[in-house]
Amino acid sequence: MGQHSDPSFEEFFAATYTRLVGLLFAFLHDQAQAEDAVQDAYASALLHWRSLRGYRDPEAWVRTVAFRRAIDHHRRNARQLRALLRLGPPPSLPPISADHIDLVRALRKLPLAQREVLVLHYVAELAVERIAAELRLPVGTVKSRLARGRAALADHLRVEVAQPDQESSSA
Repeated sequence: MGQHSDPSFEEFFAATYTRLVGLLFAFLHDQAQAEDAVQDAYASALLHWRSLRGYRDPEAWVRTVAFRRAIDHHRRNARQLRALLRLGPPPSLPPISADHIDLVRALRKLPLAQREVLVLHYVAELAVERIAAELRLPVGTVKSRLARGRAALADHLRVEVAQPDQESSSA
């Protein structure tokens, strides 16, 4: 087979994608899940395209992979649902306070590394040494992130608290 007679991956994808999504939709009755399964299968096909393009029917390979992904996803969801049903309904949560919402907003503005150690230390109440062990970091790094995170959090909280007062005084 010459390279010119083999379709490019892009041509193969364009010629088969809609048909495969339609098949998976008929199987799953869920458009988003059908697209996810087919896209996963095409991602695998792209990785193996050098050998797949020589197959008599590369679409059959992609179709098989897509169906397997859909079935695996369905089984995983069914197992999770059974586990949740065994646990029963979750306990009701108390309402979230305005202070907590302000804290979460301020935390969201911090770098992930600082946010992680702050939450583990102050919310989960873990000791610095335990955080260092869990994150596989030196104790000094955890202490440094806590210090920088506390300072940045304080700045963000001051701004969050000051803004509503400024808005109400300008009204």
